[in-house]
Amino acid sequence: MIRTYSAPRADWRARFDSIGFTFYDMESEGGRPYWQEEAAYGFSSHEIDDFERATAELFRLCMEACERVVRDRRFAEFGIPVELWDLVEKSWDEDDPTVYGRFDLAYDGAGTIKLLEFNADTPTSLVESAAAQWQWLVETRGEAADQFNLLHELLVEQWVHIRVQRWFLPQGARLHLASLHDDGDGELIVEDADTVSYMAETARLAGFEVKQIFMEDVQFDEASHGFVDADGERIDRIFKLYPWEWMVREEFAQYFPTTRATTAWVEPIWKMLLSNKQLLVVLWELFPEHPLLLAAYATPERLRGKAYVEKPKLGREGANVTIYDLVGRKTAENGGDYGEEGFVYQERAQLANIDGKTVIVGSWVVGEAPAGIDVRETSGPITGDLAEFVPHYITDREERP
Repeated sequence: MIRTYSAPRADWRARFDSIGFTFYDMESEGGRPYWQEEAAYGFSSHEIDDFERATAELFRLCMEACERVVRDRRFAEFGIPVELWDLVEKSWDEDDPTVYGRFDLAYDGAGTIKLLEFNADTPTSLVESAAAQWQWLVETRGEAADQFNLLHELLVEQWVHIRVQRWFLPQGARLHLASLHDDGDGELIVEDADTVSYMAETARLAGFEVKQIFMEDVQFDEASHGFVDADGERIDRIFKLYPWEWMVREEFAQYFPTTRATTAWVEPIWKMLLSNKQLLVVLWELFPEHPLLLAAYATPERLRGKAYVEKPKLGREGANVTIYDLVGRKTAENGGDYGEEGFVYQERAQLANIDGKTVIVGSWVVGEAPAGIDVRETSGPITGDLAEFVPHYITDREERP
């Protein structure tokens, strides 16, 4: 892995506007734009192969962990309301379809890959990973350049699979897609809206007739005993960029068990078992010393003598993360609104640090297939909401099997 200088395109903002990526100027470190193309990360083909293999193996481990949690009914550890335990079990047992997820990986730059967490329910950075960095690659490095990025093609294929082989629907079937409009301030959450718009485009290419709405529009209609949108249209199938841990505490959560046969949610409710960092504890319990895993426990005692990280089970973007050194002293922390749900304690990973930047690799999975990577970097030890997105490329042209 190398970090190289890259001259920004003069019209990069306009070029991104043309593909529906509009939140590139979100404030990051030092007031800089979130998207950064003054630098780029180069990976060898061998490194890309390692990321592919690691992603496939981690997904396999996660599926085994889900099976164990469901069979042993360990739902309380994940904060799932008891009245929904049977629904989660049924959703898992009937293999309700999933579209995508993103592993956050620690990579030391010398071949060691470790799982940090799995963003399995509402992963963002999709449009910049699938579309923006590909556009950058072609326009700055040429048509012959390569990148580990199969996201667009695989998303379309997965939606076709779901429409035809899972839901048995004809071309033109309706699919709602929703994100939260705002955080209570009336201002559109542009990142979420752009992400859902991009997902809607992949679903449209897969044969769905798409309708983009906001989660605030989703209502329960007592007369038809089903979910409807703001126009009163029945919601039979919906992709939602809205976490299940929030949904199950909504007033209409009581209707999920009785409407399962009439409303299909993507991602499905069994993804609550993957999007909670309690998963890290279960994985280490089931697969101790696995080379892709870091030691993780429900309490910090067993990590004494090691540097470790305290993470909220349901936190996002590095919020409420605290780092401790070998003797248990706090060395870094992020504030935030998470933690009421409890914490897990994970051995601290060795992250690559290049030019003063700490690097995190996001590795995407679509269906069950590794689909590409993205890179985020920050000047501090915790990758939070001020981290910057940096594109990547493959440094050599070896043929990959």
